[in-house]
Amino acid sequence: MRDRQVPTGTPQGQFLLNKPVLDFMIVGAQKCGTTALSRFLSQHPDVCLSRVKETHLFDGPLLTGFASVDEVNALQRPFFDHYQSETVVGEATPIYLYWPRIAPLLARYNPRLKLIVLLRDPVDRAVSQHAMEKHRGGERRSLLAALVLEPLRLWWHRRDLSESSKLRVYSYVDRSRYSKQMKNLYKFFPKSQVLCLSSEQMKCQHVDTLRMVFRFLGVDENIAIPYAKVFGSATEHACSSPARAWLNLMLGEERRTLSRWLT
Repeated sequence: MRDRQVPTGTPQGQFLLNKPVLDFMIVGAQKCGTTALSRFLSQHPDVCLSRVKETHLFDGPLLTGFASVDEVNALQRPFFDHYQSETVVGEATPIYLYWPRIAPLLARYNPRLKLIVLLRDPVDRAVSQHAMEKHRGGERRSLLAALVLEPLRLWWHRRDLSESSKLRVYSYVDRSRYSKQMKNLYKFFPKSQVLCLSSEQMKCQHVDTLRMVFRFLGVDENIAIPYAKVFGSATEHACSSPARAWLNLMLGEERRTLSRWLT
């Protein structure tokens, strides 16, 4: 937003009230390269990203319902105490794409908000999430067992939207169903405000993809950001043949229509 200025006598890092502060968000999807994109963007001199990658403000306990814009900004301020009058300000919380109730909150907060979405092969994404949750200790079952149990687990925890909700952990297939998430997003934001990329673009077309992102955000697209491997190792994709067959069955349509959502 071009009209953002730090008022005289106001320490840099303190945002104005009564107008949206965030210009953009990386809203998902989980395990699709959002960490890598955040790190690349943080190196651009015209971009200010939150001090922690995921603020979880709109899905956390501090904002259980919609507050006024200045109240939201007051909650945001501690994450941006390093702000130095950069051109655009943003953050990355991947669950915002998955949680259907978040999109209307974001649109009400800032109707002009720009959203960046990263997607990858839905089967690989689900496998990667399971590997992450096993590593974290949130999942004890094998991938195949977790997939079979997923519908029951999600139904059992369907009313729990808390920070510790198992919906955040056990949603391997459900989070890979991009179509319903993108359709929900487009109910509240025009396509002109959404940039949807594939994680493969980030890895294989690093320079061109970042230029596309910079252009979308309205910052200098000629800034060179060196490539660095921020993605997980290839071993996270290993899974049993029955588990992959189950995922291929459940996510075959999502895989076939993935290109529909990409910019």
